[in-house]
Formats: sequence, structure tokens, C-alpha cells
Amino acid sequence: MTLPPLFISHGAPDLLLNGSAANQALKQIGLPDLAAAVVVISAHWESETAEITASERPATIHDFRGFGPALERAVYPAAGAPELAGEIHALLQMAGIAARLNRSRGLDHGAWIPLALMRPEADIPVIQISLPRSDAAAIALGRALAPLSGRGVQLVGSGSLTHALADAFGPVETAPSAPFAAAFHDWARPLIARGDLAALSQWRDAPHATRNHPTPEHFRPLLTAIAAGQGQPGRLLHHSWSRGVLAMDVWRFGEITPGPA
Repeated sequence: MTLPPLFISHGAPDLLLNGSAANQALKQIGLPDLAAAVVVISAHWESETAEITASERPATIHDFRGFGPALERAVYPAAGAPELAGEIHALLQMAGIAARLNRSRGLDHGAWIPLALMRPEADIPVIQISLPRSDAAAIALGRALAPLSGRGVQLVGSGSLTHALADAFGPVETAPSAPFAAAFHDWARPLIARGDLAALSQWRDAPHATRNHPTPEHFRPLLTAIAAGQGQPGRLLHHSWSRGVLAMDVWRFGEITPGPA
């Protein structure tokens, strides 16, 4: 089975429990039963050298506060995949990307919260890879990981198409989109649909870029996912707004192809 890469806008941690349109969409999108593993690149783990989780049972990291005891108690008990982690390590080294295995790191909320909606059974192994600290390196990482899609591995870039976090604390979940956030979204959407990495790499010139992304870590997983899709156009699986400033887009780059019978 070939599983094309996904980009998921994961929003705030309460996505897991808030019953929003994005919450319901991720439940409906789900993960294929035959997926061999999930490999997530999240905005919430950055490093200069690529790190790959390699524990048999990655912990659930609660890297947030202020969202109540239900979220603080939630766990996502998916197994790891140490053997696959070793293969990914070798794959990255072959691509000239410095990498190391990390046998103690768990899954941050950018990884486990969307997966808890998409696959609540937690019966598919999960690996997380750290996010590079430059756009070019994020693209190179995606290109190096592209062969995994043909092995039934679901690659996921988890970030946010817009991430004006300072503006997200006042509005209610269902607030209409703010004009500055909509302008950036409207700039990005046709470029993502074309898989236009060259244009998207110029995102700092987009309307209200620094307000929507004061720091780049929530945009870079999109670049990784598109690069892993090897030029395939993007298909928008879901669009909604959270708190009026967080675009909750979910995109897929290519089509699911079943393997030989």
C-alpha cells in the first residue's frame, strides 16, 4: 500500500476534546487499517541534527498546561518501531542528513493528539522525527523520507497553516476568520494545491506572514509533507478555523494506492 503524506494543522491541545469541525474531520479521515507505521514530524520538537524516536513504548508528553485535568491525564499508548527507526536512520544518512536515534523521547502533543482522533485504538506503531531548523533542511528531510510512503508508512507533517497564537487567546472556538489570517490562508491554498514548494518557500513575503507565523516551526512541517509527496498536488481534506486565527487545514499529497492482492 502506498500512503501519501499528510499535513495536519493540529491547533490547540483541546482539539482532542472540543468536538470542533476539525476534531470531527480527523476522526473521519482516520488512518488505514493496513498502515505499517506512522512517522510524524511535529512543530514541537526541533533540533539541528535529526533525531528519531526509537523506544518500544514512547511516552505521551504533556507539553502544555491550562487545558484541564482530562487532557493532562490523557495518554496515547501506541507502540514504537525501533527496527523501522533504525532503517530511517540509515535512510537519512544515505541522503547526507545527520541523524541519531533517541531511545528516551516520547510523543509531543503535535504528534499524539491528532493521532488519538484519527486512530484512537493506538494499534499502529508511531515514530516521531525532530523538525529541522531551516526551510531547506525541512524540504530535504521530506525528500529523504519519501520512499517510506511506498512501504505503507503514513508520513505526517503536524503544524498549523496559520499560527497567530498571541491572537488566539481571546476569541471563542467558532469565531469567524480574522482578515489577516484569511489573507495568508488565501495566499497559501492555491500553492499547496499545486504542490509548489518553490513559491511556498517564499512564505515570509506572503500577506501578514510574521503575524501568522511569528516563528517558523508550525509552517515547516507543511514543507516536509509536500517534499515527501514528490511534487504531487495537494488535496484539501478539511478546512475550518479555530478561534478565528488558526487555520485547521488538512492536506494529502497524492492518492492512497492499494498494494498487490
